[in-house]
Amino acid sequence: MAGYKKRTVILIIGLIALLGLVGCGKKGEYGSLSEEEKIDKGLDAFEHLKNGKIEMKNHLKYELKSPQEGQQSKFDATLTFKGDFEESPDHLLGVYYDGKNKNDFYNDAISHYSKNVNDSEWVNYTENSKRLRYRKPIGINREAIEFLKTKKKDIKVTDDKDSFTLVYETDDVKLLGANGDILVGGSYNGPIYTDNDTNDKLKIELTVSKKGFKPMSVKYICEQESPQITVKFKGNFKYSKQNSGVRVEVPSGISSAASK
Repeated sequence: MAGYKKRTVILIIGLIALLGLVGCGKKGEYGSLSEEEKIDKGLDAFEHLKNGKIEMKNHLKYELKSPQEGQQSKFDATLTFKGDFEESPDHLLGVYYDGKNKNDFYNDAISHYSKNVNDSEWVNYTENSKRLRYRKPIGINREAIEFLKTKKKDIKVTDDKDSFTLVYETDDVKLLGANGDILVGGSYNGPIYTDNDTNDKLKIELTVSKKGFKPMSVKYICEQESPQITVKFKGNFKYSKQNSGVRVEVPSGISSAASK
């Protein structure tokens, strides 16, 4: 009888240990990670995103409070981009639609080119867009990931069945005035925050797969209020073929593009 009881105890302990392993997952898998480790894994996934395909769907609504002559006082449109990208070196090529016109769009680390899809000649907009640092439809810039690594205590983790999401929110006007171009530059159409704003809000959601820790999507919800403008913005980016070796060839005609 004593031997039977001993075997029973051993069996129960074994079952408890097995259940513990099932509940926690193997070391390095999502189920075994602490909250901080999940944040690190998620941010690292985006930091090491090398190439792939991207789809953007943004909604931008703004109103200028004192429009100058010829300026459009109100804007309300859905803006889309679909293309391929590489990081290090940076190459981004696709089609951008602003609600009226479809344009071929090419971006490298320092230059910005565009043309109507029906045109043959590219235009170099680099000089015109230099003041808008980090601005390209890539979802999120690596500089933004570096910034978020300094704000891990402000990041929350939410769970879904096959993925998890890192959520960062702030309404700090001064912080956004100083860093907004980095944080929302990858959204392409997000607000250009300034130190003169009276009210700002930013929410970024970075979604990562639990299996393999692949970046899946980026979402933005932004608001801006300043003496000059009121802005409401929602951005959605989805990735596919992440780190699968997608290549972006430089379009012909780029080297001879006229500057504007």
